[in-house]
Amino acid sequence: MNQIRPKVILQAHATRSLTALALLLHARDRGPRDMRKPLNTLIASLVVAIVIVVAVAVGGRIGSLIGQH
Repeated sequence: MNQIRPKVILQAHATRSLTALALLLHARDRGPRDMRKPLNTLIASLVVAIVIVVAVAVGGRIGSLIGQH
């Protein structure tokens, strides 16, 4: 048991090191699951922008109607 434990620790360290290196080297190569995340943010941002534009247009229209009376 005493001889196996250091090997397991070294193997775990090597695995973590290789995983970290792979993430550093291939961080730009995102999979399809990661590519959907910015799309959700983009859609939410567009919805918020449309709501703001509609609110400004309605507010301007109401203001012009009040100004005519």
